[in-house]
Amino acid sequence: MKLSQAAELAVRGIQVLAQRHGDKPVPLDVICDARDLPKQYLVKIFALLARADLVTPVRGKHGGYLLSREPEDITLLNIVEAIEGPIAVNRCQETPPKCDQDECPIRPVWSEIQELVREKLAAVTLADAAKCRMFLAKVDGKTFI
Repeated sequence: MKLSQAAELAVRGIQVLAQRHGDKPVPLDVICDARDLPKQYLVKIFALLARADLVTPVRGKHGGYLLSREPEDITLLNIVEAIEGPIAVNRCQETPPKCDQDECPIRPVWSEIQELVREKLAAVTLADAAKCRMFLAKVDGKTFI
């Protein structure tokens, strides 16, 4: 399983909102500049995040994006599945399964791997990621936006 570039960009972009949570709406240009993200691609990605109720677009002169929920209520799984749809490590794990064997001896292995990936992504929130980022900033002596 490999995450798409869109899922990676979504995680990177929404982290900017988490770091600025509680402030005014963050314009897409600011999000793109903060993490060196391509704006034309992020427009589509943030539309998917808004459809999944993870971000709220704010129109107008001082518009931009806000998190729709608290950072501790948004997980990496929420973000990835908003972009990719339900995670499936292979065709056997899709819903419905696309496997040519009813009694495949390997299916339990794939199921366990998929569950581990889902559990790990569900266990990490944007608040957790922001704390980690702040810790890294202090260790490396760098300032993150």
